[in-house]
Amino acid sequence: MALKPLTVVAKDAHIELFEKEYVGSHNALISKLNDVAYKLYSIPMENHYIRDTIIIEVSKALMETKKYFRTLESNSPRNEETEGRLVMLWGMVAAPIGFIDKDLAILCALDQENWLHPDGWSADEIIEFGAKLDSVSRKFMRLSFPVSVWH
Repeated sequence: MALKPLTVVAKDAHIELFEKEYVGSHNALISKLNDVAYKLYSIPMENHYIRDTIIIEVSKALMETKKYFRTLESNSPRNEETEGRLVMLWGMVAAPIGFIDKDLAILCALDQENWLHPDGWSADEIIEFGAKLDSVSRKFMRLSFPVSVWH
């Protein structure tokens, strides 16, 4: 028995349900990344390798995600290959970040690109999320360099 393709109404309902369930994930991701940035200062010096790994992996994932959202801001179509690469990068963030925040690790390692999907987002929402990514990315960049560089 072959599956029938989704009708426009069913597809719209699916997207609406998806948006309700996962839009909060975008905000949770940003909020938790901000929290983790502050927690990184409290990691004991003998565990600096955990701190360094988190900073490097999160910074890579943020940089690539910001690049992708910039392309979306310019009304470029979604790119499944890029989204797949981003899911892999965020999945690699999950393991080290689990030492500090288990919920964030789960959010980063979701099997589907739940929080990444920009389906149904307005241009303003894409721009707003891009700005939030920039903000949290600057926090992680500051962790990577001596404070004197930022003054």
